[in-house]
Amino acid sequence: MEQHNRQITTPFDAVALDYDAVFTHSATGRLLRERGWTLITKTLDGNIGLHALELNCGTGEDAVWLAGSGWKVFATDISPAMIAATRKKADAAGLGHNITTAVRAIEDPLPAASFDLILSNFGGLNCLAPEALRRLNDALLPLLTADGRFIAVVMSRFCFWETLFFLWKRKPREAFRRLLRGPVAAALSPDIVVPTWYYSPAQFRQLFPGFRVQMLQPVGFWLPPSYLNAFFEKHPRFLRILNWLERYCTAGWLAPSGDHFYICLTIK
Repeated sequence: MEQHNRQITTPFDAVALDYDAVFTHSATGRLLRERGWTLITKTLDGNIGLHALELNCGTGEDAVWLAGSGWKVFATDISPAMIAATRKKADAAGLGHNITTAVRAIEDPLPAASFDLILSNFGGLNCLAPEALRRLNDALLPLLTADGRFIAVVMSRFCFWETLFFLWKRKPREAFRRLLRGPVAAALSPDIVVPTWYYSPAQFRQLFPGFRVQMLQPVGFWLPPSYLNAFFEKHPRFLRILNWLERYCTAGWLAPSGDHFYICLTIK
């Protein structure tokens, strides 16, 4: 497994060590990721053994899942600590030969290559301003095969869970923060914030004019955001009901109101 390094530090380094415990292995985090995997599997329609580029790979959970399904994965992230976690996880799973890693920001130039899948999961693209996403459209088009998929799971501009929760907590500013123009200072931890842009599916689609939408679904319409995990771990039966609703009672028109939306794009 190759390793490409840049000597940088990012806010995400500070949360890399605890990311799996806080999100990946939490009750809500597992179900949200499984929801994404179900949609990806449905979209790819059984294609395996091809080449995938993962942007903002985090600790490598998706990269390992793809590699375990036979994909050759080029996993990238701006955080060296996240990439280190990805390498460790890939080796532990015996899948290091199928996963190449690189420390790269999403907007960094990529080497000339051809991919059947480009994936950005759980809000990585929300770290980019609209003008950066427009440039990404141009950068990704030559990398994707003619029948390839560009799949993103993006934090939406409105989440009914979040609005209701913060209104109940009497915090109206937080309840409607996603609707603000420009970036929002989103907390990675009590001491670390990053500028974050929230997008509706329609806004996101307009920023990628070279692509057409193949599938649009909510991720986290019935399932709650991960910051409510402490409550739902104490009420597993309620969470199971919400997971059932997420699996069987969602439709594309609900995507603008979920915590995230899943969008699969193909080249026009």
